[in-house]
Amino acid sequence: MGTLVQVSPLLIEPDDERLTTLCVALRAEGIDVIAVTRIAEVERWPAGDIVVTSDESVGSWWRDVGAAAVIVLSDTPESDGCADGRTVWIHRNCPPPDLATVIHRLAVRGST
Repeated sequence: MGTLVQVSPLLIEPDDERLTTLCVALRAEGIDVIAVTRIAEVERWPAGDIVVTSDESVGSWWRDVGAAAVIVLSDTPESDGCADGRTVWIHRNCPPPDLATVIHRLAVRGST
């Protein structure tokens, strides 16, 4: 996988239980995630950071506010949200370690 890069992605997950599950697992993987249930809770725009969001909250404007990459949690790659603004998609109910792997890969790619 290469050298691990310190990363603090913004995670937007409307389901409180899933948000907690993902936060605990990602932090156990060494990822200092910033977690919110909705966009209105975002305290600072993710300039240079990775955004992890559902296909309902994806859009090209994440890039406009400075996101380095956008990971879309979706049921299928064909979901409407994956058509615009995403870097990569991963299944909405993926195991948290799979999401951590994608985040680490994007962080390493973005640091080179």
